[in-house]
Amino acid sequence: MHVSAPASAANLGPGFDCLAVALELRNEVTIGPGAGDGVEVTVEGEGVRAASRGAENLFVRAFRAAGADARGLRFAMRNRIPFYRGLGSSAATISAGVAAGLAWTGREADPLPAAVELEGHPDNVAAALLGGLTLAWTTEAGPTAVRLASCPVDFAVAVPDDELPTKLAREALPQTIAHADAAHTTARAALLVAALQSGRTELLRDALDDRLHEPYRAPFVPLLALIRGRLDGLPVYGATISGAGPSVLVWCERGAGAAVAESLAGVAPRVLPLAVAEAGVEIS
Repeated sequence: MHVSAPASAANLGPGFDCLAVALELRNEVTIGPGAGDGVEVTVEGEGVRAASRGAENLFVRAFRAAGADARGLRFAMRNRIPFYRGLGSSAATISAGVAAGLAWTGREADPLPAAVELEGHPDNVAAALLGGLTLAWTTEAGPTAVRLASCPVDFAVAVPDDELPTKLAREALPQTIAHADAAHTTARAALLVAALQSGRTELLRDALDDRLHEPYRAPFVPLLALIRGRLDGLPVYGATISGAGPSVLVWCERGAGAAVAESLAGVAPRVLPLAVAEAGVEIS
């Protein structure tokens, strides 16, 4: 079995913990028979030093959480999504593992609850599973998500060398915010969805203005101010923190991602043009 899952950028400015978009940068895992009764894991690409090589590997844990037996199997992982950079590497791994586990056992079930149980929040895993632009929320019955109709933009992502664990980025957020800031961000989140759904991309310049999390995380993401200062004259709508950071997501006019990435070359060690991933987890 071969399974792949895309990167994702969550929050998207004002859509804190609910909006995310899948990006065409994929982790891949091939599953086959191992040499013995244990669990074998090989890793190449991103996270070679960080990823576990045994039963505690995150993909294997997700595979088992879906009810599959990992004993006697070999998992060959090829990671392209940088770790701890706000690009949904753990969500891609978890989503791929849960979906693969369900397919391996032949079970028909929604992979989202098991994925959220491991990830802790639904936004990134929703995008990794469904592809495209997603909106996720949680009720008493559990997490759920929908894929929105369109995301008529391209992206360039600036990826620094420094890592930023999500836990540290969350600790930077205050327990309470001013009512005016909450109202401001609610309006922008609604405007963001309306702009993308209707294709009125000229509204994105207003829609991307967040007051809920970005002002508090900005000190941990110095790349954000640097990039925003270099956007004049480029075919872009703005820039937001990708997930919890420290990568920065530049919102580009359709077809302009590569040109924008080239214009921003040198602002970070890696500036990648990334289209929206129309497919989420794929299994063959």
